[in-house]
Amino acid sequence: MRWLTGSVRRRVALAALVGLVTGIAVLALLATFGASLIAAAAVAGIVTVAAAGVAARSLTGPIERLVASSERDRHFDVGGPREIEALGAALRRMTAALEDARRGAEAERDRLATLLDELGEAILIAAEDGRIERANRAAAELFGVDLAGRRLVEVVRDHELLEAIGAARPDKDTVVTVERSDPPRFQRAIARRLGDRRLLLVVQELTAMRRLETVRRDFVANVSHELRTPIASLKAMAQTLESGALEDPAAARDFIRRMQGEIEGLAELVEELLLISRLESGQQVLALVPARPADLVDSAAGRLSPLVQRAGLRLVVDRTDRLPPVVSDPDRVAQVFANLVHNATKHTPAGGEIRLSASRAGDMVAFEVRDTGDGILPGDLERIFERFYKSDRSRADGGTGLGLSIAKHIVEAHGGSIRASSAGPGHGASFTFTLPVSKHR
Repeated sequence: MRWLTGSVRRRVALAALVGLVTGIAVLALLATFGASLIAAAAVAGIVTVAAAGVAARSLTGPIERLVASSERDRHFDVGGPREIEALGAALRRMTAALEDARRGAEAERDRLATLLDELGEAILIAAEDGRIERANRAAAELFGVDLAGRRLVEVVRDHELLEAIGAARPDKDTVVTVERSDPPRFQRAIARRLGDRRLLLVVQELTAMRRLETVRRDFVANVSHELRTPIASLKAMAQTLESGALEDPAAARDFIRRMQGEIEGLAELVEELLLISRLESGQQVLALVPARPADLVDSAAGRLSPLVQRAGLRLVVDRTDRLPPVVSDPDRVAQVFANLVHNATKHTPAGGEIRLSASRAGDMVAFEVRDTGDGILPGDLERIFERFYKSDRSRADGGTGLGLSIAKHIVEAHGGSIRASSAGPGHGASFTFTLPVSKHR
């Protein structure tokens, strides 16, 4: 009861003193007056009890109101002695501090949840019994189910992941890889036990990165292949000329003609690589103007008709007069048509047909180059626009293998897209690219 200080303590002490004095007075009077004063003593006792009750009530009443306020609204705003008011103020400050701490913890939890959802890695947190307590958006997309409350063994199908979960330890990361070829998939998973025996599982989707590594490796191999042959030819011809072929004018002219051809091929390769680099980096500025699709198709047909005729093929142009203008750099679009038609002539036997057409596709115009040639294997369709990519059937066909890649970069620089389709070998192929409709007619 040390907290009973100040006015409360004084009131209790006063009541006790009054009772004591009254008792002494009653005893004295009893000795003097006897039984006649018993009634007076009773009255004095009642007065003493009443005074003590009043003093106690002045203390317990505010405390009861304080308790009721805490259960009702936690305001702790009650009247009474200064000590009770001071206690209420202290409780209000403590409640406000606890409320601020709670709001801060909730805000931090919400920020952490948002951060987890924005991460590209799939993150799962499971209880010790394997039930999933937390899963971010990437995890839901990866496993394709509602994960909350489910068991890990119900949603994880890859045995590598299950082995990592089983081997997870609190003091060391367990790392495994998951690699599949059909469809292509490459993932890296990390499992670890947390301090409270919960499990943390992180799955990184590395399929795109692995694909880029494959493209880079193929690019280096193809560049080496494309450079090795002409360089070896130039070296051999230079050695032949040096060893005495210069003395034979006819042989010397033939070697020089061949060397010029190899040099022109190397120059074309370098120029195409530089063009792709400029397009990818945005350094190649396009001179975009509104152009009628019919003009673009007719211009391409006029320039490429001799090439098609020399290949023994027929060039057909569908009418495209009613289509709206598109945003284009006519010179670069002509290069796209040239690359696509040249590709078609290499893979279409004599007597076949190449058709140029265009049609409306929403806010785009779709241009199509269709041939009746060899067709494209399904596996080649996925990679046909990669640099230097050549199917086995076209390895011996000359060219740098950059034409379709350049066409893709030019179309995408216009804000369009390009795709290839084929019903398979012997059924021809179709290349379609889109350009945006011009807002200025």
